[in-house]
Amino acid sequence: MDKLVDSARIEGPGHNYLVEHSAGSGKSNTIGWLAHRLSSLHDAQDQRVFDSVIVVTDRIVLDQQLQDTIYQFEHRQGVVQKIDEHSKQLAEALENKTPIIITTLQKFPFVSRQLLKLAERRGEKATGILPTRKCAVIVDEAHSSQSGETATELKGVLGGEQLRDEAKKKAKEEGLSDMEALFRSMAKRGRQANLSFFAFTATPKHKTLAVFGRGGEAFDRYTMRQAIEENFILDVLKNHTTYATYFRLLKNTKDDPNVERKKAALALARFLRLHPHNISQKTEIMVEHFNSVTRHKIAGRAKGMVVTGSRLQAVRYKQAFDVYIGEKG
Repeated sequence: MDKLVDSARIEGPGHNYLVEHSAGSGKSNTIGWLAHRLSSLHDAQDQRVFDSVIVVTDRIVLDQQLQDTIYQFEHRQGVVQKIDEHSKQLAEALENKTPIIITTLQKFPFVSRQLLKLAERRGEKATGILPTRKCAVIVDEAHSSQSGETATELKGVLGGEQLRDEAKKKAKEEGLSDMEALFRSMAKRGRQANLSFFAFTATPKHKTLAVFGRGGEAFDRYTMRQAIEENFILDVLKNHTTYATYFRLLKNTKDDPNVERKKAALALARFLRLHPHNISQKTEIMVEHFNSVTRHKIAGRAKGMVVTGSRLQAVRYKQAFDVYIGEKG
């Protein structure tokens, strides 16, 4: 992390840093420390390098663990603000240059509208555009969605007046003053001189490396292999048990139609995986094994992860876990 902070101090805003950070090995702590170090970072002239540090998660609901981790480093009023209600909160925090802001990516498309409302309420001329701020954006779980339209809106909002002025200048140079909105839309997709991105991912894909990397490479790496060697996580491939599943069809339809074998096998497998009996049996095995064997590992701090084949399965297992744990107290 020191390497990351030193580079940010030397290079200033306008640069991207991609960190490959193994899952389950203290990434929330790393992000928490980084947010606080960046918020208090000064350059050689003793000027703040960043006006605000914005921690962005791509979940609809703020990650509670990430919130708690960042809050535990700083208790002073007004230093850290979590945006957990509406986009108006985010607009106010950005206007006030709150040092550390924790928010979801999905709130940014609505910020311009909220800035207009806030200006109108104060009786000021409304533009819906922020003054240009120097911001560090820490991206939790960077992946391909961070290059989508919502992420573009983030860059458009944080680009502020500087982005608008650049678009106006470009439109004038091209003799297309009436196309300023188009030039602004183009400009916000590029790199902004006032924004630095610090993106974390456990699984860097080619597109993620292209968006946040340097020459297609991560700035720094804390790989799964290193995390296993340092006993932060266990090697899943050395700590797993397989179960064979058997089932028998009890009913044939009257007309007994012939169907494509592959499609039928997929449909039957899906039915089996989602069947309540199957889920409840596996839930019992996983909970009891975790409780009796796993949770005592890694100095009593071991966690478990259930990986499913679909979101629907994830929901069904979550519900089954809640029921089973409730029944067992």
